[in-house]
Amino acid sequence: MSSTAATQSDGYYIPPSYIESGDYKKKSVSQHAGSKGTNQSQLYGVVRFELPIKSVCTHCNYVIGKGTRFNAKKDTVGAYFSSKIYSFTFKCYECKGKLVMQTNPKNADYDFISGIRRKVQAFDTKEAGSMGYFDTNDISQLKDKTSDPMGRLERDERQKQKQVSANARVEGLISLSSRDYLEDYSNNSALRKSFRSDRKVREKRKLEGAKAGLAVPMVDERADDIKMAKTTKFLGGDRKSKEDEKRRMKKVRSGGIFGSK
Repeated sequence: MSSTAATQSDGYYIPPSYIESGDYKKKSVSQHAGSKGTNQSQLYGVVRFELPIKSVCTHCNYVIGKGTRFNAKKDTVGAYFSSKIYSFTFKCYECKGKLVMQTNPKNADYDFISGIRRKVQAFDTKEAGSMGYFDTNDISQLKDKTSDPMGRLERDERQKQKQVSANARVEGLISLSSRDYLEDYSNNSALRKSFRSDRKVREKRKLEGAKAGLAVPMVDERADDIKMAKTTKFLGGDRKSKEDEKRRMKKVRSGGIFGSK
């Protein structure tokens, strides 16, 4: 496709003389118009920085949680091969102290430069129920861990029992999975059958409720409901009470408003 045909899709024509003269390389007079930017990042280098690690301010020992956001001054302070190293300067919310962090592309981490340090949480290995940490290169520590023959025997026995229980559990899961996989048709058929029976019961109850003039489906009868229905008496439900009510109303209508003389 020629250049003329391509430019017609945009609705304008660029003559070859314009390309040959190099005028297209010149910037327009109104381009940028001497502006240094329209936001804080372009004007002052201020960005919204989110703290990636739980840290502590060294000025006031205020604990800053992970994910806390700051308005930080972003600067380029170096490079690691083709990756730039950025520095972020911001203030503590508690004491307004200056905090400085830098990116570390070599270790895929952040460096704490000044005013801030990483929050280190320590715990007691005995309370946690773990064996703790020891240097495997130190022979003396290894001897202390394995010097007791009875201790080694008990540890080996516990490890064997754990291995046996783990193997049995894995075998049980494998057999269960195989059984479900081999009987997938029968399981699906049984499930669909139960769904059909439940749907028929719901439709039947809904129809019974509609016949009784209810907008909700009927429920199963219970012994307590039957007993309560038999013992419940409604006011004016029997024949004698209706006749008494008619006689009283007839007497009221036939009498005067001032009563009998």
